[in-house]
Amino acid sequence: MKLFLLLLICILCGSSVELRPNPNWSKGTLERFTSHKVITFIGTVKSIEPLGQRELRVIPVDRDSRFAITIQIEAVPRESPLESGKDQVFAVHSPARLFRLSERDIIGRKYRFKVTCTEGRFSDLTAVPNRR
Repeated sequence: MKLFLLLLICILCGSSVELRPNPNWSKGTLERFTSHKVITFIGTVKSIEPLGQRELRVIPVDRDSRFAITIQIEAVPRESPLESGKDQVFAVHSPARLFRLSERDIIGRKYRFKVTCTEGRFSDLTAVPNRR
């Protein structure tokens, strides 16, 4: 019975977007993030688009992800699976909820992002305008 409930919970909580590890991440990079870490990085939003319009390699950070947000990462801690100078695509449920602005006000703006990394999976992406 417990196994059935656990299986049911796993199915109900599953994301519709599959996490595909970045091919640039080495096995050692992912192993360093087997515990719970919060990563803060600075990035510029390059684009926002609905998921499913074209094939993208995304990092899902929300359940029921519906939008792909491409971010050019400009500054990130050394001990991070994210790389400075690279574009990363995050799958989110709602850009309006993440940024609290209309889409035309988001593209091209720089933000300070925080994301939680637990056992190689990302969640809880937040964004605040970078004032520097």
